Amino acid sequence: MADSTLAVPFGVLLFRAFMAGIPQEVLSAAQIDGASTWRSFRSIVLPLSRNSVITVSLFAFLWAWSDFIFASTLNRSSDVIPITLGIFRYIGNNTTQWNSIMATAVIASLPAAFLLVLAQRYIAAGVTAGAVKD
Repeated sequence: MADSTLAVPFGVLLFRAFMAGIPQEVLSAAQIDGASTWRSFRSIVLPLSRNSVITVSLFAFLWAWSDFIFASTLNRSSDVIPITLGIFRYIGNNTTQWNSIMATAVIASLPAAFLLVLAQRYIAAGVTAGAVKD
């Protein structure tokens, strides 16, 4: 819930810029064909905004995945902890286990790297969507 404080404003800004670029004629044509507002959204707007949806989702995941401040502040139990707090536990007062820190950091970055490679083409189009007004 706390991680949404970063993701929601970013998503609103990106979606607003993209949705302003959807031609009104396309939505009017769907309305003339008898589509309801929900049907127009599901059949026209969502497929057109695929790149921005993937971009916002991926950035929200990356912010939540790499969160340290909220995790260290709000985590009350030690039963389940995020990977960032697990890495932090390798740092001691007198010693730092650099081998363990680096190994855990590489393993922790694998899901994010995999998702970025998988969604690379959608991100490039999603970030620039709505940036230039014709």
